[in-house]
Amino acid sequence: MRGYGQFEINWLETGSAMPYLEVKSQQGNKRLKLDGSTITVGRLPDNVLQLMDEQASRHHCVIEPCKGGYKVRDLGSSNGTLLNKKSVQNEMLDNGDVVRIGNCELRFIDPEQQQVHKRPEVPDFSMAPDEDPILSADEITIDMDLNEEVTDAQTTYERKLREIIDSGIDKTFDVHDISLVDSRGVTVHQATAAGLEKGSEEETGESIRAFRMLLLACFRSRATDLHIEPRLDNAAIRLRVDGYMLSAVELSMSLYKRILGVVKILCQIDTSQKNTVQDGHFSSAVKGHRVDYRVSLTPAMNGQKLVIRVLDTGNAPSRLHELGLLPWMYEKLRTIATKDTGLLLVCGPTGSGKTTTLYSCLREIDVEQRNAITIEDPVEYYLEGCTQIPVDHKQGNTFATILRSILRQDPDVIFLGEVRDIETANVAMQAAMTGHLVYTTVHSKDTIGAIFRLFDLGVEAYLVANALNLIVAQRLVRTLCEPCKKPSKPKPAQNMKMGAHLGGVAKIYNPNGCRRCLRTGYHGRRAIFELLQVEDTMRDLILKSPTITGIREIAEQGLFTSLQSFGYQLVTQGITSFDEVERISGS
Repeated sequence: MRGYGQFEINWLETGSAMPYLEVKSQQGNKRLKLDGSTITVGRLPDNVLQLMDEQASRHHCVIEPCKGGYKVRDLGSSNGTLLNKKSVQNEMLDNGDVVRIGNCELRFIDPEQQQVHKRPEVPDFSMAPDEDPILSADEITIDMDLNEEVTDAQTTYERKLREIIDSGIDKTFDVHDISLVDSRGVTVHQATAAGLEKGSEEETGESIRAFRMLLLACFRSRATDLHIEPRLDNAAIRLRVDGYMLSAVELSMSLYKRILGVVKILCQIDTSQKNTVQDGHFSSAVKGHRVDYRVSLTPAMNGQKLVIRVLDTGNAPSRLHELGLLPWMYEKLRTIATKDTGLLLVCGPTGSGKTTTLYSCLREIDVEQRNAITIEDPVEYYLEGCTQIPVDHKQGNTFATILRSILRQDPDVIFLGEVRDIETANVAMQAAMTGHLVYTTVHSKDTIGAIFRLFDLGVEAYLVANALNLIVAQRLVRTLCEPCKKPSKPKPAQNMKMGAHLGGVAKIYNPNGCRRCLRTGYHGRRAIFELLQVEDTMRDLILKSPTITGIREIAEQGLFTSLQSFGYQLVTQGITSFDEVERISGS
C-alpha cells in the first residue's frame, strides 16, 4: 500500500507487538509501524509521512530510534512540534504520548512498554467494566526498564536516577551546575564543568557526584523529602513527591556511608557519633537560585537513617492571589490579613501548607511601615524587612517566652508558628485583643474543630470569642497530570455525593500515569480551603453554649464552603480526581 509520500509505508496489522504510530489527519486514520527506521514528517513528498496541512513545515520533524526507544526531534519548523500539548525540540517518546503537528496527531504506542508498566489486576466489582484500577499509595513506584541487563552497580543507580531526572520539565541545569554550601555559608563543593572536584580522590568524587544526582532528582521530581534507609546489604532511596513516598534506587552500603560523610561535613555534624539523633542544615546554589535543606539522622537497626527536607521556595506560591482561593475567599482573607488587630488562625495537619498561606498574608502587609515579627520552629522562609526569631528549647526560648518578650518590642504584626499549649494560646489571644494583629496555626480537622481545639487547650471562652476574626482550614490535594489524565462518567454514588454540592456532574477525570508524572497519574499539588469568619452572632454562641451543629448553622447562613465542597469544584474542573478529594477531606 502506498503511503502519504512517495515512499512505501508499512501500515501496521492489528495485534502486532512492534511499536507504532496512530496517525490522525485530514487524510484519514492509519497505523504506521516503527521497525527501527527514521520516520520523516512534513509537507514535501520526500517525507516518509507527508501531511497535507498548511500548518506543517516542508520538513517538520522526525520520529527516530534512540537508546531506550524512540524520540521526536523538531527540524526547526515554523509552527513548532507539540508533545502532550507542550512545545519540544528533542524529547523521548513514552507509551501513549501524543505528537501534534498542525491539525495532525501522532500517538506513540509501544506494546512492550505497556506490559512493563501494566498495573496489577485487582478485582474491584464497584468499577465500571471500562475503567482501569487506580494504584494505591503502597503500589506506587517509579517504573524502571525491567528487561535491560546491567551488571555494574554504579551504572545501575546512575541510569535509574537519570530516568527520574529526565522525566522533569525544567531542564535548564544539570548535575555539574549544583554547588554545595555548608551550614556556615561556605561553598564546599563548587559547581564544575566536569561535575567532579579537581584533585579529589575517585571515591570522594563518586560520592559527591551521586549526592548531586540525588539532589537533582529532587529538583526535577519536585520532591519535598529525600529518604535514605540502610538495610542489610544496601541502602534504599525514596522520594516524597506530592505527599507520597516513591521508591527510586538502591545504593551500595559503601557508597551510602560516603554520602553520609559528605552530608555530615556539610552540616558540621560530628562524624564519629553513630548511635545518637543528629540534625543540621546545609544549602545548594544552582545558577543563582538557593535551596535550603534540613537534615535529620536517626539510629536504626542497620545504621543511621538519613532524611533530608527540601525547602525550595521557588516551588511554593508567595502571594495570596497565587493560592487558588475562590474570589470571595480571597477578598475576605485579604481584608482580615491587613487589619490592625485580631487573630487569624490557620488549621490543618502537618504539611498542609499553613506556613505558606500565612507568609502569603504577611507579604500583603507593608513591613516598612509596620513592625512585623515572626516566631518559628524553625524559620522556613526569609522575608526581608521582617524580624524572624527561631525557637530554641535548649536555651529556654519557647514560643511563650519569646512571645512575652517581643510584646515589649512594639510589634504591629506577630506571626506565631504554632499554638501548642495554654500559656502560648492565652498570650496570643490577649495580644490580639490589645491592638496587635496575630497570625498563628493550630492542628485541627476543620475550622469549627479549631474552636474546640482552643477550648481543649484550656483557653477561656471569652478570649476565643473576642480574639478570633477568621479561621482558615486547608489541605493539599494532588493535581492530575494533564497529558495522561483520562475522562470517565461518574458512578451513581459519586454523582449523588457531588450532586448534593454541585447539582450533578456529567464528566470527571481519573489518573492514568506516564513518564512525566512518574507513573502516579498526578503532577503537583494545590490547596483546598474552608473559611469561617467569626462575627457577633457566632461570638454570642461561643460565649454561651457552643456546639458544632450550632456554629455550622450560623456559618451556612452566609458564604461558607466546606473543604469537601471546594474539592468537588476542582473535580468538576478536571483539576483533581474524586478519589483524591475523598482521601483528603472525606468524613
